[in-house]
Amino acid sequence: MKLRDIAIGANASMYYRLNFKKIRGVYYPRTETDVLAAIAFARDNGYDVTPKGGGSGLSGACTGGDTDRIMMSSLQMTEMLAISKDIGYVDVQPGLTPDEINAVLEPMGMKLFVAPSSRDIATVGGILSTDGGGNDTWVNGTMRDNTIKVRMVTYDGRKLTVSHEGVKSDDPDLEAELTKKGMTIHDVASSHGTLGFITELKLVIRPVVGETLVGSLAEFPDYDTLGQAVDGMIKRESPIRYGETIVMAHPDVREGFNPPLLILQYPEEYESELKEFVDIKRLDTDEFERLKDIRIKLPKRNPMEGVQFALFEGYGFHEESLRNMQHTLDEIDTLLKSHDLVPFGKYGHAPSKWYLGDNTAAYGIIMHSREIRPEGKTGTELLQTVLDIVEKCDSLGVTPKPEHKWPFDDEAKSSRLNELREVIGPGFNSFILDEACDDVLSSMV
Repeated sequence: MKLRDIAIGANASMYYRLNFKKIRGVYYPRTETDVLAAIAFARDNGYDVTPKGGGSGLSGACTGGDTDRIMMSSLQMTEMLAISKDIGYVDVQPGLTPDEINAVLEPMGMKLFVAPSSRDIATVGGILSTDGGGNDTWVNGTMRDNTIKVRMVTYDGRKLTVSHEGVKSDDPDLEAELTKKGMTIHDVASSHGTLGFITELKLVIRPVVGETLVGSLAEFPDYDTLGQAVDGMIKRESPIRYGETIVMAHPDVREGFNPPLLILQYPEEYESELKEFVDIKRLDTDEFERLKDIRIKLPKRNPMEGVQFALFEGYGFHEESLRNMQHTLDEIDTLLKSHDLVPFGKYGHAPSKWYLGDNTAAYGIIMHSREIRPEGKTGTELLQTVLDIVEKCDSLGVTPKPEHKWPFDDEAKSSRLNELREVIGPGFNSFILDEACDDVLSSMV
């Protein structure tokens, strides 16, 4: 068996060219004791530690960059430790997926309401590290909203328990210092494994409530009308249980539908109010499922010529950028075309919720994007396009990569992580916060 076979596993990002000579060990711990032993080996040898879950994230954080490092997977840490149906929580190790947890909970009439599209692959530890969510995030929140507390191990082997209220530690001095800094679960969320290795999570579970839901299709003449409709749902706190948009699609994969459009599911009694500000058409069950299937398969289809790929993946439209989507999308598409990229598909969750780098909540459309990859472009050129998009998003009031936060390009988040690492210590995914991070990633495209 080669190191390549066990070190990389799944990696959904475009940063996949790993330097295997820099990977000094690969660990699959089962217990916190195993985690401590692996970290001790890394510390004794001066190696960084790269935490890794299912590898479905798109930021490149699970690659570890180009440092001498060990990779530590949570995929063998799959125990459900405790369930309280009455209080509403489940204690789990970090390597379980939402689907695996819900397979146990659903016969009890309970559920973990976190549903990223990769919920059969993504681990709960990894989902918290990117603060992921899904098409139900508008109703149920992101992973941080569904996490009560986590246990973590630092690079020097100390233990932390972090909640929404604060932090506890087996080291009183460390606890006091982090309490002064005001550390909470918000800091662990979207930290991309830079603060420590998560060994246990206490997650919120709730009863599955039976209600009659109906599905509808809303088609729009332009992007502004789409954005304003979603803005209306947000202002009215509409009870949308499932909301997806197909913003645009290449003619090769349209299948007769006419974007921009919204695929919605909501309680039947809400339909009359929704019709007051959105022109919707009720769908029968088969048609609703067909449209959902088209939306899910859109990023898996290729045009007749060329190959599509996820250059940048995520844009968070909110407030003015949401209400003025036409201008915003025109600006982004002009930039893409100037770099010889052909827009292929734009789709995503709407309405949705995510958090900005300063931990304030934002609401709008999380739009994912696919482009047809131009031939002959180097990794450096492609990453420069991404960096140009980040700069463009900042100028347009769009959140770059809202589900993945990209802390190395989010000044508020990276500053906060560096502040905490001054207390906790470095050693975990250090490349993410390094000034040369962009150069490293460009070599991995």
